[in-house]
Amino acid sequence: MKPSRAILLISVVGWIVFYVVGFAALGSSVPTIESSGQEVIDWFMENPTNARTYAWTAAFASFAVTVFGAQVAALLPRPHRYILFGGVLGWAILGQAQAWFWAGLALHPEGLDPATARTLLNIPAYVGPIINGSTMTMAAAVVPLGFGTSRMIPRWLAWLSVAFFVEQAVETVTVFGQSGFIAPGGTMNVYLGGVIGVAWVIGVMYWGMKRLDAAAAEASAAATSRSDVTSA
Repeated sequence: MKPSRAILLISVVGWIVFYVVGFAALGSSVPTIESSGQEVIDWFMENPTNARTYAWTAAFASFAVTVFGAQVAALLPRPHRYILFGGVLGWAILGQAQAWFWAGLALHPEGLDPATARTLLNIPAYVGPIINGSTMTMAAAVVPLGFGTSRMIPRWLAWLSVAFFVEQAVETVTVFGQSGFIAPGGTMNVYLGGVIGVAWVIGVMYWGMKRLDAAAAEASAAATSRSDVTSA
């Protein structure tokens, strides 16, 4: 496998692994936007290692997704490459900020009062609807490249990007939610958005690996052509 293909594949697999491990570390009893301040304190007192594990995995997940973004951006024309990479950076940075708050809350939860604990957890909960701005940017960079007479990406990836963009745009309504499916940091952000986001990243990776193969073949053909001309 070519080094560039291996890096792209490893970055995506690494991101998925660290994302899933971090999510699993928090567990099903994790406090939500609907939890009371005392419930937040109780959870962090009982599960400090879980929160720190999540923060640790977030560091590596942000690294992996940034490498993925750089690899894919290099395959796109301007300005699409800059738009996509800007979205990826926002995605990575907001993920780091969210983990930052979780790790901080886990350090000395016994010294918090309920109102403070509740407020500190509210802040990273709103990363969900805000990060949609970055994910929409990523999808928007790809969509135009799949339509028209000189399209660069396959139609299936263009439509997957459209679906990703639309879902993420709709998901911004979670900024107004207070409970249930549309609560910030809730089911719509974590499960629905997460599944579609992972599917989009895998789709882009698949296209990127094909594109890298084509670029390598073109480079090899060009080198052979130059060699033939020189020999003649």
